[in-house]
Amino acid sequence: MAYGPLQIIAVAFPTTDRFEGRIAAELARLSDAGIIRIVDLLAVMNSGEEIDVLRVSDLSEAQREELGAEMGALIGLGAAGLEGFVEGALAGEEIVAEGGMGLVEAIGAEFIEELPEDSAALLLIIEHAWAVPLRGAVLDAGGILMANEWIGAQDLVQLGAALRAEADAER
Repeated sequence: MAYGPLQIIAVAFPTTDRFEGRIAAELARLSDAGIIRIVDLLAVMNSGEEIDVLRVSDLSEAQREELGAEMGALIGLGAAGLEGFVEGALAGEEIVAEGGMGLVEAIGAEFIEELPEDSAALLLIIEHAWAVPLRGAVLDAGGILMANEWIGAQDLVQLGAALRAEADAER
């Protein structure tokens, strides 16, 4: 099965006063529309009296194992060439079979331990499912990925600051 690019998103909520269910509804809408697939979602809420943890995935167990094997194979390829590719695939599949995706568990444990009272955190690994057909078309046409960067609001602010500093230096 072909997978789209994966993205890890971590969000902290210093207060839960404004929770209205809109985040869950929007994630469901995006997933139902086939725009994203939730590979792994970990939501943690600390009410002060107890810590609630919610785990969600759109993937079946077989899909999780397949993705885990593919991710492990690619990590292994980078670490140890073709031998690492095979070992990584087996390790990735094993991690999933034991109930995890690796990344969420490592980061999620830290979230849970450090979460202040009356706050919440969301750790989300999504697949950009919309990109699968586009990637296929690019590959079929012989395209080679040259760059892949996300541009967020902070990036634009930093660009503006750099341009201002450059202009000030020229004066």
